[in-house]
Amino acid sequence: MNKGYIKTVFVILSLIAYASNRALASESVPDVNDSNSVSTKNIASSNENHEKEDLIAKPDSEETKKSNEIMNETEKAAEIMDEVIYRLKGNADFNNGYNDYYLNDKRGCIAFTKYIDKDVPKFHLIIPDSNKYNDIINMLYEAKDLYSFCSIDSQANIVHEYYPNLIILQRSYINLHTSSNIYNFSLSATVKQSEDITIIAKTSIDIYDDVNVDKKKDKKKGKKNIVKSAQLFNDHIDFGNIARKIVLNKKFINEFGFVIKRESDHVGITYVEYNYHHNNSHKPCLDILDGKQCKRCRANRMIDVMNKIIKFFNY
Repeated sequence: MNKGYIKTVFVILSLIAYASNRALASESVPDVNDSNSVSTKNIASSNENHEKEDLIAKPDSEETKKSNEIMNETEKAAEIMDEVIYRLKGNADFNNGYNDYYLNDKRGCIAFTKYIDKDVPKFHLIIPDSNKYNDIINMLYEAKDLYSFCSIDSQANIVHEYYPNLIILQRSYINLHTSSNIYNFSLSATVKQSEDITIIAKTSIDIYDDVNVDKKKDKKKGKKNIVKSAQLFNDHIDFGNIARKIVLNKKFINEFGFVIKRESDHVGITYVEYNYHHNNSHKPCLDILDGKQCKRCRANRMIDVMNKIIKFFNY
């Protein structure tokens, strides 16, 4: 999406429109290119006459440039999350297309849906207590990802808060197999569609500080998401600058999220894993040569997590 720089005040108005419109999304699946998306087209004409008056434009101050950079980053983050939520909602519907079920009973189900060229795994789990709605939302939002639920994880640091419901988090932890440092950056959004429906959407990337790992092994495995420490890291890590580059260049790898719905006697949790690259802490499937996991292994991992959630709420 190519957009020129415009006056800061008009960009702010445009972004405020996003916060009020997108954060309170409609029940239907949104179009990522619809009128609610961040756009400068509608305000360009209102600024046209003023621009004609400034035939000799003064150089922007450093403060103005910095403000424009922040607004550009915020707009890009909102655009990325629009796309993530669009795919999340489309794949969360178990009545939308053919589902290949691996588990289907009254407490929960696991299925794979074909989306373009991907087999998208998802599960639906029922917690038989509608009073647990807010607790479930808080629990799922705080976890780094589905598979770190109920595990020891580092405290997340807020790198940027674009809106109260759209932030980018950073976590640091160590890969137990290689002893390398891993820096996780996660763009997270919480969208309250109604009093009884909440969407938690996340897209993330793990950046490895692999100074002690054989580069040939990394190249052979094709880990495109690994960025070497020499490229991004030094003695004083600027996580804010790294996060900014990730957002502006759309370098996120993983994409997943939850739709939590409160009914009269239970809470339904739907999880969709549109794109997820398992790190080295996850054992590769023995049936797949490229280190990925087959449907059976992915389904079994989801069953383990579903059981943890049930146990967590004592059901």
